[in-house]
Amino acid sequence: MLNKNLIKTKFEKSIMHYSTNASIQQKMALELCSKIPCKKFNSILEIGSYTGFLTHSLIQKFEFDDYLALDIVNSFDFIKNLSSKISFKQADIEQVELNQKFDLITSNASLQWCEDIEFTIKKLLSYLNSKGIIAISIFGKDNMKEIKEVFNIGLNYPEINEIKTLFSKNALICQKIETVQFKTPLELLRHLKLTGVNAISNKPLNLSQIKKNLKFLDEKYQNKLTYNPIY
Repeated sequence: MLNKNLIKTKFEKSIMHYSTNASIQQKMALELCSKIPCKKFNSILEIGSYTGFLTHSLIQKFEFDDYLALDIVNSFDFIKNLSSKISFKQADIEQVELNQKFDLITSNASLQWCEDIEFTIKKLLSYLNSKGIIAISIFGKDNMKEIKEVFNIGLNYPEINEIKTLFSKNALICQKIETVQFKTPLELLRHLKLTGVNAISNKPLNLSQIKKNLKFLDEKYQNKLTYNPIY
């Protein structure tokens, strides 16, 4: 079971460093935005707005009347000056109930933090207007496979076929593999901390185990980290 309080705390701590370290998430936001076909929406719901990677891209490309941004972290300061039409709600999408429908529901690199992806997707679809669009990016099963093997911790990322079962047959669904290279294993771990994705566990490791794991990252993976975005 995911510890939502731990997730919230870790992302609160990394918020000032996120934008300069989360290059893959920023690239994903641009990619996701490019796949949305319409140009104007009456209402937009963004899940996991955080520091505004996707928010920036959306308001530059699309016209809209109302924009609701939602995040588990109080991050409104990062997006509030982008448009007077943006409102913000600090909440967990799995817990909150929204009393409106939207023409566009979107989320970038955040739904993997949900306890129940199927429940969450069905919930989002229920908030969608009849001719609305849902456009999301989420990480797949190969995401950070190096960390899972070395440290034996990681999220239960979905496979692309699992995602496909949650949408209609005519939905556009694809995935990519992105690799980030680091100079040292310590630099790799620092990257995880500064992007908040170490929010999986607070379990401490002894010094001997840490040294062993860092050596393994260096020798087997040459300090590379795999990202597996699904759109």
